[in-house]
Formats: sequence, structure tokens, C-alpha cells
Amino acid sequence: MLVKYFGPGCLAGITATDWFRLLAANHFRIAPAYLGKCAFLTASSLVTSLFRPVENALYSRRCCELRCDPPVFILGCWRSGTTHLHNLLCLDDRFGFSNMYQTMYPHTFLTSESWLRPLLDLMTPGKRFMDNMDQGLREPHEDEMALAILSHRSNMLSWAFPKNAACYDRFLDFIEASESDRTAWKQSLDLFVRKVSLRTGRQLVLKSPNHTARVQLIRELYPDAKFIHIHRHPYDVYRSMCHMASKVQPVWGLQKMPPDDIPPMVVDTYARLYNAYLDQKHLIPAGHLFEIRYEDLIANPVHIVRQAYEQLQLGDFTDIEDKLTAYTQQQSSYQRNRHAELEPAARTVLHERWERFFQEFGYRQS
Repeated sequence: MLVKYFGPGCLAGITATDWFRLLAANHFRIAPAYLGKCAFLTASSLVTSLFRPVENALYSRRCCELRCDPPVFILGCWRSGTTHLHNLLCLDDRFGFSNMYQTMYPHTFLTSESWLRPLLDLMTPGKRFMDNMDQGLREPHEDEMALAILSHRSNMLSWAFPKNAACYDRFLDFIEASESDRTAWKQSLDLFVRKVSLRTGRQLVLKSPNHTARVQLIRELYPDAKFIHIHRHPYDVYRSMCHMASKVQPVWGLQKMPPDDIPPMVVDTYARLYNAYLDQKHLIPAGHLFEIRYEDLIANPVHIVRQAYEQLQLGDFTDIEDKLTAYTQQQSSYQRNRHAELEPAARTVLHERWERFFQEFGYRQS
């Protein structure tokens, strides 16, 4: 797969200055197999640096003056159905969303998307490599990549530079981050929300599993934001996350991650994500949070989405019911990944490290 060795990874739209700072912070340690990817990113960063001043000159003032409706945030761990839920809500034409192109090129998409996206679309795989779900540059996409590029404060960077993971993992929940880091991240999120809102002219539905650990930060920016949280049986999440990491890290990575490092990374990340969420979700006002079981969404998607609309007062559900029904029927043939049963040792680790989450979300340990 050429994208593993020569593709943009998770930093396609970074500027040259930020790219070389990032390389320097990681002591220019690039795995030899990924030197082609490094060369691609270097060239791409130079192009971004040329276009960014043009975009700022044309749109900076309009973005600053724009009044945005508070977004709806979809929360939930990776492999818990957040993408499926995001796609369902984005069927509603009253909502806007960030697409893959915008998250890859957050500095320049307002000026470049109309002409560059059609060209890149020709080179973009139509299926996600870890689960065979449909994808495309114009489809809904999580915003974490944009925030990694804009703020350089994202635990996504630990996938690119796993040897320096301890530095970037603190940006999952920002609990151990400095106030200046928190401020810089919030400014980046606000800028991205404004730019996408300017492009779409609609209230945004945003999705990033990482945001599950950032409820407090998000509410500091958007006190009227609404949240939909989806959770899934921890056994299934663990197996699927390990599979995803083994597929994604070589594509995003600039350094090698030993396969044996993946299971403990998954256990630690899930625990940090959900400890932060459970400690912070009381900050969300009544009527602004709706929680969903993945298993219920798969079994009866139209009913569950209707409940979300009613509880969060998202608008008239009848306007999208037919479209939602047609979409779910179209997706009914989708084949989910099958994973091997958990080894007894892995079950023991999950029962010890994730006991709080089994109890909070009502899943049996077996």
C-alpha cells in the first residue's frame, strides 16, 4: 500500500514552519521506511505555507466576525460507532459538518477546496483501510486531524511519533497540560469551527473520539453546545481498537510502533478517555446530553436518532425520517469486522483496568 510509505499521514496540511518545528522536537528521528512520507510532507508544507497568507487575507476578518450556532458534539471511544452516528446525523441538511479535505487542509480549504479536492478525490481510496467503510474527501470526517495541524496539541501526534508519545498523550484530556496549551487548543478549535461554519452556513455536527475527554474545555468555548455520547461493550472496543491501531499507525506513522506496544496503549487510552468523561459529564446541563448504546443504534437506528432529536431538541425529525430509513436500509448489507475471542490474560487486564466503565455503562464482565 503506497500510502503507507509515500502518503500524507495525519499532517497533510501542516505549514513548513510547524513541520520543521515538529521534526526538531522529535530530533528528526524518522524511520527509513517512511522517508518518502517525510519528503511528501515537506513538499506539501511548502505549498500550504504559500497559500495560507492568501486565505488569511481573504477570510480572516469574516471568520472573526462570524456568529456561529453552538455545535453538536458526538462523543465516544474509537470503534464505538461514532462514524456511523455522525453519518446518520449529517443526512439532515440543516446541519453542516467538516469533511475529510477540510480536516486535512485546515489552513487553506476555503481557497483551495473548490479546485484541489476534485483532483485529490481521484487518488483517495473509496473505503477505509481498517473497516471497509465508505470514505471520500467530501464525506463527514472527524476534526482531530485539523486540530493536530492547527494547534500541534493532539494525542494523534503520538501515532506519528510513538517514541515521543508521552509528550503528546497529555493532549488527550489536557489534565496535565499547561494553561497556554489549553488556550492554544481552544483557539484552534474555535478557528476551525468558524471556518467550516463560514463554508457551510449551518450549525455544525462535529465528531472526534478525543473530545470525549474534553467536555470541560469544550463547554468553556461553547456553553450551549449539545452532546451525544455513544458507548459499546468494552470487549468489542478493545479488539477493534487493537485491529485499527495495527492498520492506522503505519499509515500515519513517521516512526515504527512495535506491535506489542499496541494492546497496553489501547488499555491506557480508553481508561484516560473515560475517566475524564465520567469525571466531567456532570458539567453538561440537563437536556444537553443524550447517551446511546452502540448495540441499540445498530438494532434500531431510526428510533434511536428520533430519541436524540427529541431529547436534545435538534429540530423536526420528520424532515429526515425518510432519508434516514433509506440510508439504513442501504447500509444493512455492510459486513463488520470479525475479531478473535479475547485471551484470558487480556480479559483479566480489562476487568482490572476498566472495571469502572463496565459498571457505568452496564456491561457484563464474562
